[in-house]
Amino acid sequence: MLVTLVNPPALVARFNYSTLSHPPIGLAYIASFLRARGHSVRVVDAIGAGMEIFEPVRETPGFLMQGLPFDQVVRAIDPSSRIIGFSCMFTHSWPVVRRLVTLAREKFPNAVLVAGGEHATAMAELCLSEAPLDCCVLGEGEMTVAELADAIEAGRGMGDVSGIIFRSSDTGGIVRTKERKRISPIDSIPWPAWDLVTPHVYRLYEGPSTGPTMPMVASRGCPFKCSFCSSFAMWKKRWEARDPAGIVDEMEEYARRFGTREFQFSDISPFVDRDWAEALCREIIGRGLDVSWQVPAGVRVDLIDKEMAWLLARSGFRHIQYAFESGSPAVLGAMNKGLRPEKVMDAVNASIAAGMKVCVLFIIGYPGETMEDVKLTWKVIRRLAAAGVHEIAISSFVPLPGTSVFEELCSQGRIRVDDGFLLEMASATSLTHAASWNPGFTGRKILFFKWLGILQFYIVSFMFHPARMFSMIRNIVSGVQESKTERAVLEIGRKIVLLMRNAYGKGKH
Repeated sequence: MLVTLVNPPALVARFNYSTLSHPPIGLAYIASFLRARGHSVRVVDAIGAGMEIFEPVRETPGFLMQGLPFDQVVRAIDPSSRIIGFSCMFTHSWPVVRRLVTLAREKFPNAVLVAGGEHATAMAELCLSEAPLDCCVLGEGEMTVAELADAIEAGRGMGDVSGIIFRSSDTGGIVRTKERKRISPIDSIPWPAWDLVTPHVYRLYEGPSTGPTMPMVASRGCPFKCSFCSSFAMWKKRWEARDPAGIVDEMEEYARRFGTREFQFSDISPFVDRDWAEALCREIIGRGLDVSWQVPAGVRVDLIDKEMAWLLARSGFRHIQYAFESGSPAVLGAMNKGLRPEKVMDAVNASIAAGMKVCVLFIIGYPGETMEDVKLTWKVIRRLAAAGVHEIAISSFVPLPGTSVFEELCSQGRIRVDDGFLLEMASATSLTHAASWNPGFTGRKILFFKWLGILQFYIVSFMFHPARMFSMIRNIVSGVQESKTERAVLEIGRKIVLLMRNAYGKGKH
């Protein structure tokens, strides 16, 4: 039976410093799992096939759609597909996915249409009510999609497939099946099917990039439950890591096949077990693998001391990001971070001493945050800049569906879930706009706080480390991405150039 998996076009805010366009590793994993179960699989990667296409979206001013137009995506779907699966990871992209699903239903009325990913998991009822989907896959997708395919091929109903939510054909009501246990060990999942979708057309990654990169996964899940993070809804709290030897086997294979020298791991929380982290580093070092690797989502500071930092650096971990979030103990407590500011400084100093480039992540505008809390964050930012941290990234708070703070704000009547709300989820990394769910701050004030924090960081950083200013200018002029800041500037410039090129091309016709 043929299953077609679709990576829809991306909805990209014009002036965000982060573009979430990266290879669809989740679909590649599901494709490999389906093939191992005897199913035929095709992947339609609308972004990868249309990386240079950025079009304004009339219904959503301020956004661009990156990738193939809807009609081309639908035409690329094999008509013999029994199941058509759509990835929906990001909440702000739901309007695009919804439109694509509607067009697919018109073209393939008898196919089973399925959505999966973080947004489809957190807002499954909304997805089923707004789009002609047959079901949504909840959480980890490999086994669920495979069993769904088995059931459909055998002519059975969906009710016995764990881990989905579907609309009953008998009653029209919503049915949620029993929760699925995650796959264990995760080493039993075959490597991603990169023969069906190529990652190498992608150039816009979530972290700094110094050359051709490859996405990978070393662990799944997170034992922590930060109130603003949607990971729990997708993976729950069980953290499980792959065998270090198997991870490095995969890295070696990509280095051999593709010439890959940089690996970006999409793990949410990779450094949970120190013994495992040390074993992974020593495996890379022991094999003499000359590569760079990093975790763009950021790491916790709990395991990072001088010894661990030196070991990471020796293994090629040259860029590290710490998800600190706030300089205020009160805000960190509200976020359920479980961090102490002094521990962050210890980890930062150890990383800098080991020769790593360090970025620290912050959030401003969290509900309950006060002006005094913001000032504490600014104080930490200035201290980090003086200590030698290479860059920071400040996001404005957004209540992602599936998080505990989202549920709390909904219960208070402060969230109305409509397209306007969904699109605001992209404002976290916007340079020109911020929304507010903090009664004490307007969106404009939060945006001002972000810019003022960034300005303070670079003033202090260039005062204490003046050579970095010239290095940044040189990299931007030469098109080299060694930091988030450099990538952001180059990325925004690239969007503008592509928009002008597309507009000129249309004008000629």
